[in-house]
Amino acid sequence: MDPTPLTLELRPLHNGAYTQITLKGPVATVPQVLQVRRLLSLLSLWHGGPVDVVLCADGTNPGACWLELWADVLGRVHHRHLDVRYLISRDTLAAGAGHER
Repeated sequence: MDPTPLTLELRPLHNGAYTQITLKGPVATVPQVLQVRRLLSLLSLWHGGPVDVVLCADGTNPGACWLELWADVLGRVHHRHLDVRYLISRDTLAAGAGHER
């Protein structure tokens, strides 16, 4: 288990008219489809539109299993709640390119 905490950071945005949310840290298990649907549905509601979800294999070798697990889970979430991109390298992210579902 990674000792790094899972951190939800909330900051004011546009003089407090909005809230900037950052979630960062390790997740020890792959959440079940229903849990991911609920989370992305709520985030989509708060945001007012789909959540941009990026699966990154940025210079690391996470293994095909990791990518397949997350692709499968995210593939079962309603399209109105998320836009999925697959990031292959930092250059891809910098260029704003990627494969969207």
